[in-house]
Amino acid sequence: MARRLRMWFTAALAGLTLGVLVPAQAWAASNGTAQMVVEAATRSRRGGFGVFGILGLVCCLAVIAIIVVVVMLISRNRRRR
Repeated sequence: MARRLRMWFTAALAGLTLGVLVPAQAWAASNGTAQMVVEAATRSRRGGFGVFGILGLVCCLAVIAIIVVVVMLISRNRRRR
C-alpha cells in the first residue's frame, strides 16, 4: 500500500511540476524574455566574481554536499533493513 501511495504521490508531483514549468517556459519564450536572459548572460563583467560570487559558490557547493550526504545516509539505512 505504501509503495502505491508513494508512486501516485511521485506522479502527482511530477505532473504538477510540469504543469507549472511548461506554461511558464512557453510564456517566457513568447514575450522576448528569453532574449533578455541570453543578453544578460553574454554581457561581459569586469572585475571577476567578487566577494559575493565566491560566497554564492561556496553556499551552493555546501547545499549540494548536504543533499548528497542526506541521500547517502537514507539509502544506507534502507539497505540494512
